[in-house]
Amino acid sequence: MKLADILKKIPEIKLIQGEVGQDIHYIWADSRKLTSSDLFVLPDGKEEVLESYIQMAKEKGCQAILVSKRHFKLKGLESITAILESEDSLGDLHGKIASLLAGYPSKKLKVIGITGTNGKTSLTFILFHIARKLGKKAALIGTVQIQILDRILESGYTTPDASSLNLLLKEMLEEGVEYVFMEMSSHGLKLGRVAGVEITCAGFTNLTQDHLDFHESMEDYFESKFKIFQLLEQSSVKNKFGLVAGDVSFGDRMIQKIREVKLKSPIYILGKSGEFHYSNTKLSLLGSEYRFHKKEKNLPFIEVRSVRTNLLGNFNVFNTAFALSIAYELGFPWEEVVSAMESIPTVPGRFHVVPYPDRSRIAVVDYAHTPDALENILKSCVEIGPKQLICLFGCGGDRDRTKRPQMAKIAETYADYVILTSDNPRTENPESILDEIESGFSRGFKRYEKITDRKIAIDKAVSLLDKDGILVVAGKGHETYQIIGKEKTKFVDFEELEKAFINLNSGR
Repeated sequence: MKLADILKKIPEIKLIQGEVGQDIHYIWADSRKLTSSDLFVLPDGKEEVLESYIQMAKEKGCQAILVSKRHFKLKGLESITAILESEDSLGDLHGKIASLLAGYPSKKLKVIGITGTNGKTSLTFILFHIARKLGKKAALIGTVQIQILDRILESGYTTPDASSLNLLLKEMLEEGVEYVFMEMSSHGLKLGRVAGVEITCAGFTNLTQDHLDFHESMEDYFESKFKIFQLLEQSSVKNKFGLVAGDVSFGDRMIQKIREVKLKSPIYILGKSGEFHYSNTKLSLLGSEYRFHKKEKNLPFIEVRSVRTNLLGNFNVFNTAFALSIAYELGFPWEEVVSAMESIPTVPGRFHVVPYPDRSRIAVVDYAHTPDALENILKSCVEIGPKQLICLFGCGGDRDRTKRPQMAKIAETYADYVILTSDNPRTENPESILDEIESGFSRGFKRYEKITDRKIAIDKAVSLLDKDGILVVAGKGHETYQIIGKEKTKFVDFEELEKAFINLNSGR
């Protein structure tokens, strides 16, 4: 595509050096992926780092760079053939240009974007499997994996960078995909990775403390999440809509914000005062049941359906009700959707049940790594009614430290016994992390121990687990590795639990 066409479509960009007739093949912010005909977006960073990026781009033969106005005088730019600049967010512009150069693939797809601190992975996974059960051609983009129909790809980030994302959407379109269920992280929204994506549905699950090592504050975190509804408003697709969970942390705040800015897109609410609601929840180790309510337009009564799902826990009642609400608005056959809820595959690393060989007790592997997520998983286990509840968890190194004592207090509140162990300590001292978690326990609390080695900790927890008890192993979920220092080694929680159960059962 000619530079002139890009400038015409995206007027926020100005050409300050070069000719409008130059051809541009694609756009990248990663200099390693550049070809001589690509446009390079200069990312944020220190001046000396940016100048090294410019040098790497030049070595790839790159002749077109998009820079922020404040970076126009960086060393090395003077020898670039075409320089484009803008005062707007380069992250957002990157997404818009990538979408343009990829042929606007999202316009021809039904993209369902889900954001929230907790629930994104489960929701997109549940929706994907409902769609597949109904015979829809669907794809999934998320933390655990990317899946195009039956083909599974590894997932690097929860939300891929804008260039990779648009090429991925283009590939999905070419393979006949109609529905794309996608996690949209706060990082992805703030950094513009999804800018330019035309979405059919925007869903908000909740907002609780997390990622404060990246976001300046909870306010910044909230505003980043709100961007998904700005994305919805900018979308040109037909029959678009949003769904907000009302009875959750920051639910009221999100609804208030949507009303303040007067979005024109229809926004529905899942909650007691909303268009969708659920009640009469019954939980067991075999599954969950509840009644799902839908307020019918222009009618004085509420439609009610009984729903059964094989997924366990109160939070999965919420997840399936949220998924039902979206499926309803997408126009999926209602009875078929309700039927599909009875056999949803276990979401990897989300309430992943590992049974003892004689099924007399179970372990639950969950990705819960925030205070709210840990509380949700432990509350759900308490509501099932085990005779004993053991909680094993740690906190990641080089990440938000303020949540560590909070998670200790939550574990103390719900569990009969707590084992603190390493998560991904990264470059922090593992023992120091456990000490910071430990500081959150009440004075005099003694129903816990610290075991730094995660394998030894799991073995110990299994040895303490009584009949009809539940062991929650939280924090790593679907991850297949552990990061200690800068080394990444294989470690899979559910595999370690299976081995520990077998060894205990055989008397070893």
